[in-house]
Amino acid sequence: MFSYLEASRLLRVSPEFQDLSLTVRSLSIDTRTLNPGDLFVAFKGEQCDGHDFLATAFEKGASGALIDLRQKEAAFANLRRTKVPIHNLILVADPQAAMTTLAAEYRKILPVKVIGVTGSVGKTTTKEFLFYLLRSKYSVLATAGNLNNHLGVPIMLSRLEPSHQFCVMEMGASHPGEIRALAEIAAPSGGILTPIGPAHLEGFGSLENVYNTKLELVDFLRPGDPLVVLESDALLLEKISRKGRKAITVGYSESSEYRIADVEAAGGEVSFLINDMGRFSFPGQASFLALNAGLAIAMARSLGLAWEEIPRKWEDVGFASGRFRETMLPNGVRVIDDSYNANPVSFGNALIAFRLLSGSGKKILVFADMLELGVEEERFHSELGEKIAVSGVDLALAYGNRARASIEALERLKSGCGAQHFKDSLEVLAALKEVLRPGDIVLFKGSRSMHVEKVLDGIRNISFSAQT
Repeated sequence: MFSYLEASRLLRVSPEFQDLSLTVRSLSIDTRTLNPGDLFVAFKGEQCDGHDFLATAFEKGASGALIDLRQKEAAFANLRRTKVPIHNLILVADPQAAMTTLAAEYRKILPVKVIGVTGSVGKTTTKEFLFYLLRSKYSVLATAGNLNNHLGVPIMLSRLEPSHQFCVMEMGASHPGEIRALAEIAAPSGGILTPIGPAHLEGFGSLENVYNTKLELVDFLRPGDPLVVLESDALLLEKISRKGRKAITVGYSESSEYRIADVEAAGGEVSFLINDMGRFSFPGQASFLALNAGLAIAMARSLGLAWEEIPRKWEDVGFASGRFRETMLPNGVRVIDDSYNANPVSFGNALIAFRLLSGSGKKILVFADMLELGVEEERFHSELGEKIAVSGVDLALAYGNRARASIEALERLKSGCGAQHFKDSLEVLAALKEVLRPGDIVLFKGSRSMHVEKVLDGIRNISFSAQT
């Protein structure tokens, strides 16, 4: 990344235990993933205090550490007791702000083009699709894991190397102004806006604020920088037009610049046509992700990929766990793990894709609360019940206070779908074990902190008798 002499100049403070023979390799806030040469950033978080792990950081090869100057005496005392070699302790008023400063300054000296990806749903998958397409021709870095916020983006920027030509940067937000803050340090040269909907409404306050926050990315694009969006979102297109910008559109209609058609989910893969250029496919059963693939193709084309350079079969796309991932359990039950997160848009997409799946057994939905939906959370959960009623699901099992509204709506509609609400995941698991049979397909969905995956884990080793 750069030398400690340069880091000292940028932060206007000289390191304690200075060793200028060492350099900053990249930034780290977690000793579990720290690599030798990293600058460890210690600050007090919600769960733990990084200052408690300074010794571990140096044992693992940290070249230095950013620490809160108010923690100096306690940190130094703890380090002396451990007797680990220490060097380049940089004392600052705000380690997190100092980390952001270093990352922003480092970004300025690199010619890499950063492509920002934001939206309410599908950010990670779209990022992975674009990363897959670009890396066939270019040197590319992409956001790893969940490093898409005020902490993760500086860390990802610090991992850039002069050889990188592109960086696909996922940008998440739960409050107004957060995308602006990320774009300020990332300096994007292009942007993709995935579907926007009611997510994190407790932090945003309104859907209008969600739109405005995601559009903060657009304010940092220069004239001529590519901006790719869905053609079906008329409000988004109107807001973009008000900013004096023109977007590249992707969708199912004839007016889309990149038109998706004939989407199929079969044989463990999703395939689709785009602009009459032939059929493309990627692994999985999530047919709704064809639009995300189209967003990635549109951006890749804008960045220089010719049609003939785009693979027809995308065999090694890096899908994250918990995102409509299908697994056949040894006991003959098919499970669809879409438990990474949930909001009204992503839940609706999952139900549409679930309906398209064929199988010999029952279709069962196991779900829990959609969180952070603000004052209208009951309405969103009632509407979810209405969607479940027409989704072809045979049985819906739910837990969580908010999910009760979904089950009640489902019961009122008398759709023929069995519906039960339970106190917690343990009760759901017990009920599921009673009704589950080989050949059944089970979709798991819920907000991340509801831990719906615990129910999935509980059925993995169920064995069925020969009479079942």
